[in-house]
Amino acid sequence: MNTILEDFLELKEILNSFNGLEKEYNWLLTDLDWSYPDNYLDYFMDYRIYDDSSHCRNNYLITGENLNKLANMKEVYFIWGVFSAIEKNEIVDLDTIKDEPYADGNPNFWVENPVIQHPLAVAELVLWDSSLVLLLSKGNDLSSNFRNTFKGWKGLKSYNQS
Repeated sequence: MNTILEDFLELKEILNSFNGLEKEYNWLLTDLDWSYPDNYLDYFMDYRIYDDSSHCRNNYLITGENLNKLANMKEVYFIWGVFSAIEKNEIVDLDTIKDEPYADGNPNFWVENPVIQHPLAVAELVLWDSSLVLLLSKGNDLSSNFRNTFKGWKGLKSYNQS
């Protein structure tokens, strides 16, 4: 169930709409443009921060519990980002990610049937330039909770056809 909201929400508001379901997953965070506290790396299970021009993005892996804690810090604000929900029993090796999920400049959200970018992900939350929120999901739970919480959402397929 793919959803778009033409409004921008803080991550903590979105996670609150999931009613705790975010804790059932580990989350791969990519293509982030955000403000964060000094100790932000303490929240992540694993991360890659690239300081060279061969990698334009940083990758972070975090538990749903820690994502919730991080999102509730007053210093945290996301402008852009892709949050890929991955079942906790799946192994994610940050060194082997070939195509990092990304939002900024990604035309694949604006096609008839957008798909989740990471092959292990069951859902993908996209924060788009402080103006849109997209939620792509293979299941109904996260999407249903999101849709029941926020007014004005649209199905992404119908949004893209208009």
